[in-house]
Amino acid sequence: MTTATAKRSKIADWRDGSAGFFLWLDDVKPLVPSAKGGFEPYVPGQREREEIAKALDGGFSTVVFCWPRRHGKTLVSALIIVWRFLTRQTQNVAVVANSERQTTDTAFRTIRTVIEQTPYTKALVKAGSISITADKIEYAALGNVIQGFASSPAALYGKKITIAQISELHAARTDDAYQVLASSTIDTDDGLVLVDSTTGSRSSPLFALYGSAQRGDDPTLFFSHISYRDLEDACANAPRWISPAKLRSRASQMLPAEFAQQHLNLWTASSSALFPADVIERCRDSYRIDLPSITGGAAHIVGAGLDRAFGFSIHGDATVTTAVVKLLVGEDDHFYVLASDKVRFSGASGIKSNFSRYARDYGLKRAAIESYNAQDISAWCGDQAFDHEVIHPTAERQANAFTTLHTIAAEGRLHIHPSFESLLAELGTFEYQHDGGGLPKFEAIKGAHDDFVYSLAWAVYSLRDVELNPYELKGIDCNGPGPAPTLCLLNGGGEIPPCADGCRSMRAARDLYRAYRARGSLIPLAFDDFAITKLKNVGAHVTPR
Repeated sequence: MTTATAKRSKIADWRDGSAGFFLWLDDVKPLVPSAKGGFEPYVPGQREREEIAKALDGGFSTVVFCWPRRHGKTLVSALIIVWRFLTRQTQNVAVVANSERQTTDTAFRTIRTVIEQTPYTKALVKAGSISITADKIEYAALGNVIQGFASSPAALYGKKITIAQISELHAARTDDAYQVLASSTIDTDDGLVLVDSTTGSRSSPLFALYGSAQRGDDPTLFFSHISYRDLEDACANAPRWISPAKLRSRASQMLPAEFAQQHLNLWTASSSALFPADVIERCRDSYRIDLPSITGGAAHIVGAGLDRAFGFSIHGDATVTTAVVKLLVGEDDHFYVLASDKVRFSGASGIKSNFSRYARDYGLKRAAIESYNAQDISAWCGDQAFDHEVIHPTAERQANAFTTLHTIAAEGRLHIHPSFESLLAELGTFEYQHDGGGLPKFEAIKGAHDDFVYSLAWAVYSLRDVELNPYELKGIDCNGPGPAPTLCLLNGGGEIPPCADGCRSMRAARDLYRAYRARGSLIPLAFDDFAITKLKNVGAHVTPR
């Protein structure tokens, strides 16, 4: 048998359903991006291998890989396309996503990368058998073409297509592009529509396909849905390349519906409460609204937020100022609400009066002012002792601010006195809408208001880059005799020297220690451990020469 005949025979073996696909993987060893950098041969996990086998052996004309993020759904679709591109003739492949940018940067680029990096196909490119341009890949000898398209039904209409790949259908506003492409494959015996996507809201086009698969309406549709019950299930059963530690980190930093949709791959409602009832109860805390009582001598910083409405708003919107104090409890940042005040008639004088009171009573250091209708307040703040910033509430900034606020609330690190009734009430009617197609949208339910919540969010946001020490000395001035200074705890030694009783700095350290003990730690540190691990000098440090 000649080499050419042997090669043709091998390609024929590769064509045979999932067995041929997996044989092709073993023989060609297509290279894909590695989690450790560089490229490595693609090896599917056991669960993914089973789903691929079902998809390729059932005679389906539509295959949906609905898998969580980083599970390789787009990569699997790309590999199926490359496999058919190399083993069949007259393949006209259209790669479509929800935007022109995503088509070229995600789906099409994945296909191109596999072809450019795999030695088998790299040799074909070098020999000129396969040509690659910005949005097209051609294999002239077989009459095969792969091309990227923007998600435009008008641009796709009328094309005869063998394979159509559509990424992230969950984020599409309509299924128009999908329907045009699906109709373009029906006059080809092996026509195939590949959809790779995470889940989304129940109003998305993808959910309609899921519903059809669940009901068994369309025997030519295969819907592969990999999902997890919760974080623990995902950590235990996710593919080997997904770190449980990183999954836990993502869960702590994302809104619940976002994490459920992207990493657990669960269907979500179009809107969700940002602060469920149990979270609000966790925040409710009957502390004394008195800074020394709250801080117990610990290092702290006070920030304020402003959400300003137009005077005499016809929608009933209010202008609200809020003050919070940030301090360390154990190793974690905690926030206590000190004030949550509605300003009558949204007047500038009322806003200035509140901020001045926060500065006088609580030592206000920072203020975040939402940009809407706030030029006069910003100008006034420029002459005050506290720092201020004007916040332009972009979608990204709101997502950062409210994700942080949700996290500290859910973890029990946000403390709200029951007297702040309006704030607590608004938290209960505050939602976020997330359809998987971008950043969430934050607002109150219809008929409710969110001014107190936004003001709180900006107050917390104003302190986002402040890192606190547990307890701070405002300087150390040591005048001890002989070797005492080098032995002293406050100077980096390990002892409390005899001169400690008359030392002003040591008295200040002991005052902070008494405040620390008064806060009621379950297992309080001894004074020497407290001085070494929790006490930080933030002033001058003077020792004898």
